[in-house]
This record gives sequence, structure tokens and C-alpha cells, in this order.
Amino acid sequence: MYDRERLATLSAVVEEGGFEPAAARLHVTPSAVSQRIKALEQQAGQVLVRRTRPCTATDAGQTLLRLARQIAVLEGEVAATFGPTTPAHLPIAVNADSLTHWFLDALAPLVAEHDVRLDLHVDDESRTADLLRDGTVVGAVTTAPEPVRGCAAEPLGAMRYRAVATPGVAARWFDGRDPALAFPAAPRVDFGPEDRLQTRFARAITHRPCTGAVHRVPAADGYHAAVRAGLGWGMFTDVPARDETAAGHLVLLGGERYLDVPLYWQHWRLRTTVLDDLTASVRRVAAGALQQPG
Repeated sequence: MYDRERLATLSAVVEEGGFEPAAARLHVTPSAVSQRIKALEQQAGQVLVRRTRPCTATDAGQTLLRLARQIAVLEGEVAATFGPTTPAHLPIAVNADSLTHWFLDALAPLVAEHDVRLDLHVDDESRTADLLRDGTVVGAVTTAPEPVRGCAAEPLGAMRYRAVATPGVAARWFDGRDPALAFPAAPRVDFGPEDRLQTRFARAITHRPCTGAVHRVPAADGYHAAVRAGLGWGMFTDVPARDETAAGHLVLLGGERYLDVPLYWQHWRLRTTVLDDLTASVRRVAAGALQQPG
């Protein structure tokens, strides 16, 4: 059996990014943190923490990190029944557009009802399941329909995207041109290297690869600002796209065509009040915010 105190120390080192900040969080000395990690590594027979800046878990460390966080969630559930508690740590992975447009509405009731400490990891929806797989988070909004081992998955609906650009970009690159020629050549704005929305939309219309200039802006507000500033065309979620085109700030490209991205909620198969309430809240808010079948 692994010592609970040592597992909690492993979790603190990885979450805080180092031995000294972990010590400050746990109210012990850095030497005590180092001794606990060494003892845990001796028991496991493997290196669990990469001594880098920030500190990260090795593959073996990720396995024990997942165990540490599951124990913490269960302990929080028990402690909430019998007396005062420290806030339960809930690391959750979510894509930037969900966080901006609906996910915070699902978290607000949870924070109001339970003593929790949220730790949001924002990544592309195609990568958030990886954070669940390696034990970094307890739940994730993801495009992966297949449950990660030890997790449950349920469909939430689809996030609808539309291609938009400023009137100036539209006039220069799209007006009077065949979309099959315009989309591949026009400059576009991507959220980051994993963002495939723009290329997927363009390929669906043109069946050609995009060869135009690519600007990467990995921040939700910055991404929208870059498109509004005329750096290139991009994909906005449905409501902002329609609102800004109605106001004359942007132009819809491709007519009424859109791209739907199905989203799923994956979470640990732990039956605790906090996780059950989190899942119920995510399910409820997503039902009103996302496109539903039929």
C-alpha cells in the first residue's frame, strides 16, 4: 500500500511545479518533501518526478498521481460528512471555446454548493482526453467518444462553427472568387498548432489543402481579436458569428455552411457527490448551449 501522505506530496509537487512551492502548500520543509518523494520512488522502484522547472511526473509518476487524486476526492467526500474540510481539488480539462461560451455556467452551481478548488486546464478539444488519461484531471470536455480507461463518457452535443472574416478580408480574398480557390489561398487565423477547424472547414468546401499564410493566436480573446483586426479568416462559434455579421463587423464566408464539432464529457468512474453534481451540471448546461441531435 502506498502512503497517503507521500501520494499527497507527489500531487503537490506536480501541481505546484516544484519542491519548495509544494512545501509551502503542505506547510512542511522542502527537505521533508524531498524525503517523501524519495521514499515513494524507492517503494515504486522507479523515478516518479522529473527534477525540471517546472517539475513533471514521469509515466510511472502519472499512474500514482491519478491514484493520489482519486484518494483526495474520496477523502473530501468523507470529510464533508463528518466535519470541516479543506477544499476538494478538482482539476478539469476543457477547450477554450467551451470555457468561453458555456462551461463556466456549469461550474458556478458546483462552487456555490460545494467546498471545491477548481484547477482548469485549457487545451484543444482533441487533446483534453490525454490529460484525463495521464491522471492530470478528473474530467474533460473532449472530442473523443471512446472512454479513457477507468472513465465514463457521454455525448454533450455539438459546438457549431461558422467561417467569418472582416469585410476588408472578404473583399480582397473572397468576393467574386470561386470558394475552391479563395479558401485555400486566403490567410487564416488558427488557435494553435493543434487547431484543425479552419482546414477541416475549407477542405469540406473545396476538397483542397490550405496553402495561405497562417497566424497562430493561442488565446480565446486574442483569437477573436485577430480575426476582427483583419489578420485573416477564422471560425467563430455560431452565436458570436451571427451577432457580429448582423452588426456589420464581420462577413459570413461559405454562405450558411457550418462545421459541427461533437463534444463529450469524460470523467472518472468514482461515485462521489461532487463528481456526480459536476457531471449533472455539465450535462444540463450543455443541453441548452450546444447543438443537440435532431
